Amino acid sequence: MEVGKIIGIAYNVIPVNDVEQSATWFVKHFGFNIRNRREGYLSLFRENRPILDLIQSDNDTRAVFEVNNQKRWVITFFTNDILTLHNDLKTAGVNVRNISDEGKYGKFFVFEDLDGNLFDVWEHHDCELIY
Repeated sequence: MEVGKIIGIAYNVIPVNDVEQSATWFVKHFGFNIRNRREGYLSLFRENRPILDLIQSDNDTRAVFEVNNQKRWVITFFTNDILTLHNDLKTAGVNVRNISDEGKYGKFFVFEDLDGNLFDVWEHHDCELIY
């Protein structure tokens, strides 16, 4: 491994209205665990791997942007079973879009959290992700 180079993304920061309420939602739907709880801020982990930091925002800022008047996400999660995850979220009442099969690029769907932040989910069995 090269020294002094970026080797990955440590975690992503997401603005939310209520840190505790959002954390409960992410734990319920994705099994994350909570760490580093501070006032207006906490970290969500998958086992020992940091995933998201939730920060209580002072305004309606969301982790989205627009392209051609379409809202887009800033984070893509990876799954090994997109159908099960999609069905589980849909059954639980999470706002999810349909699964898109993009052939050699994999399968995707988009979901929305309690605060209107958009996230993408990706399944691709020919891609190696190192955790």
